[in-house]
Amino acid sequence: MDNSVVREYYQIIKNKISQGDFTSALGSINKLLRNFPRNEWGYYYKGICEFALEDYENAIKDYKTAIKLKPLFAKAYFNLGICYHTLEYYDFALIALGRALVIFARKRDAQARQRCIDALQKIERDRQ
Repeated sequence: MDNSVVREYYQIIKNKISQGDFTSALGSINKLLRNFPRNEWGYYYKGICEFALEDYENAIKDYKTAIKLKPLFAKAYFNLGICYHTLEYYDFALIALGRALVIFARKRDAQARQRCIDALQKIERDRQ
């Protein structure tokens, strides 16, 4: 994989996402994935865009693909949990966020760990 080309794609994609141009970002992501079909970050960014465009089912599919390619992808597990929560699939949301929590805890990422705890608590409140 040509790291400089991939980094260039990431920069373009992140800029479009930060500008809220999710449709255009998806176009860039699809180009990235055509050239680098096993790029877990491409699927992660695709999930972000699809979630923002309220295409939750495809976001779930893409987060799962990212996780399949990188099994300890904590950010993808976190976002997967948020997608499930949005669709009120509370049990699946708890599982995904629980996995994210464990991975973030192992990495000693206290801030991300706390975000998981907060999300898990919100899901528990919402499911009641």
